This record gives sequence, structure tokens and C-alpha cells, in this order.
Amino acid sequence: MQHNLNAINPERKSVLTTQASGLYKDLLALSKARVVSLLVFTAVVGELLAPNFTQHWFNGLAGLAGISLAGGAGGVINQLIEPELDQSMRRTQRRPLADGRISRRAGAIFAIAMLLAAIGVMELWTNPLTLILTLIGTVGYGIVYTLFLKPTTPWNIVWGGIAGALPPLIGWTAVGAPVTAMPLVLVGLIFLWTPAHFWPLALCCREDYARACIPMLPVTHGVARTRREIVNYSAATLALSLAPAALGAGLLYGIVAAIAGIWYLLLTLRLKRMPEGKAMDQYARRVFRASINYLLILFAALILGHVFVLAGWSA
Repeated sequence: MQHNLNAINPERKSVLTTQASGLYKDLLALSKARVVSLLVFTAVVGELLAPNFTQHWFNGLAGLAGISLAGGAGGVINQLIEPELDQSMRRTQRRPLADGRISRRAGAIFAIAMLLAAIGVMELWTNPLTLILTLIGTVGYGIVYTLFLKPTTPWNIVWGGIAGALPPLIGWTAVGAPVTAMPLVLVGLIFLWTPAHFWPLALCCREDYARACIPMLPVTHGVARTRREIVNYSAATLALSLAPAALGAGLLYGIVAAIAGIWYLLLTLRLKRMPEGKAMDQYARRVFRASINYLLILFAALILGHVFVLAGWSA
């Protein structure tokens, strides 16, 4: 009997390990961990650029934890509101709620737990302004964008992008720094970048959005208009990305921002000139991925430029 139990236990352990790993991956997908990681990165940059960061590093860590938890809660709320839409789109039909791997009740409990934890962490170790900004971002994306903007206006990603643009300001205020032009410019930078980032993906998925009756810009205004707007917002992003150099980010940052901005603008101009078809859709997805790298380059350059300025290596 004992021999049989010993033979079964390793198999059962393997099954339990596989199930736990699958649940962990599903929870990460449910909370949109990849998106949240980008939010956290921009918040980290906001903290590092803020004056006296080293004196308030613990508050900064608490702010990052709060942003992670609240951002994850917003991602879950988004999927709780629209599981039917996710089921109808190829890009999202394998999400945990849409696929039924996690129940809506369990998802709701998960979202509430993360949001309450975020509020608790920020209430204890940051400040009221940081908490308010974080809640604005969570409610703005999870409810205002998902429930009101996305199904009603083709400019949903523009106005909904405000919520996702707040993390640099949240990081800045989490370490107790007074609000100045720099964090506001970073918010504006992400705000302008967001349509140029998302609309290439919307081009690829325009047929799915049309079937789901979601008024994304390619559905309501066509491919040509969408591509023009991508170029317009890319150019605006490039222009605003140079502003931090004049606010103390340094010459090195300004050079990197100019080169990266021109690179991404050239990608969008090529997208604009391509004939409609499968090749354009594939290239649009490439532009979408490149836009993420573009933002990462800008914010990494902000850190590097800041270090150079502090070291006296850049004016």
C-alpha cells in the first residue's frame, strides 16, 4: 500500500504544480501584467527624476506597489465588463474570463482584493494626492474607458489614454515632490503616444472590432484616416518628447529622443503609404510593437540623461 502511495504522489504533485502554474499565468493575464509593467516602469522614471527621491525611497516603493495593484485591478475590471466582447475577438478570446478558466465571481474577488490592497498601501505609506491620482487612473481605465468611451466614440483611446498617462506623475508625487512642469510633460508625452501606439493594432483588428460593433477609428473613419492620425500623433509625440531636455533632462536625452522619434515617425509614414492588404496589416502589427520599444527608449534615456546631468557630464 505504501509503495503504491509513493508511486502516485509524484504524479499528483506534478498535476498540482501544473495547475498552480496555470492559475498563476491566468492571474497575470487577468491583471494585464504586461501592460501594468509598462505603467510601473514609467512611474519608476517619475520617481527617479523627482527631487529628493533618495530621502523618500520607501514611499516610492509603496507607490510602485500601489500602482501595480491598482493597475492590475483596472485590468480585471476591464475584462469583467466585456467578456462577451473578448470572446468575439481573435486577439482576446483566450483570456481567462472569456475562455471560462476563471469565473466572473473569482475575477471580481481578485479585483476587489487588489484594489483594497492598493488603497491600504498608498494610504499608509504615500500621500492623499498619490492615492487620488491612482484611483483616477484605475476608475478611468476600468470603468470610464471600458464602459462609456470604448463602445461610444472612435476617439475612445485618446480620452481613455489619460488614465494610462498618469503613472509618471503618480511616481513623482509618491516621493513627496511638488508638482512641476516635468511630470506634467511626461503625462502629456504618454497621452500623445497612446493613440500612435494603439491605432496600428486597431488597424490589424479592424474586422474584429467591426463585427463586435466597437467604433474604433479604422471602423468609423476608415484605414486612410487612421493612418494619417497615427502619423499626426507620432509627430506630436516627437515634438513634445524634446521638451524634457529643456527642463533638465540634458543634452544626451534630447539627442536620443530626437533620433528615436524620427525613427518611429518614419515607420508610421511608411505605414501610411502602404496599400491596404495583408502586408499592411502585418506591418501595422510591427509598428505597434515598435511603439512599445519607442516609449521604453524615451524613458530609459530620461534616466540615463538624469544620471549624466547629476554627474556633471551633460549640460
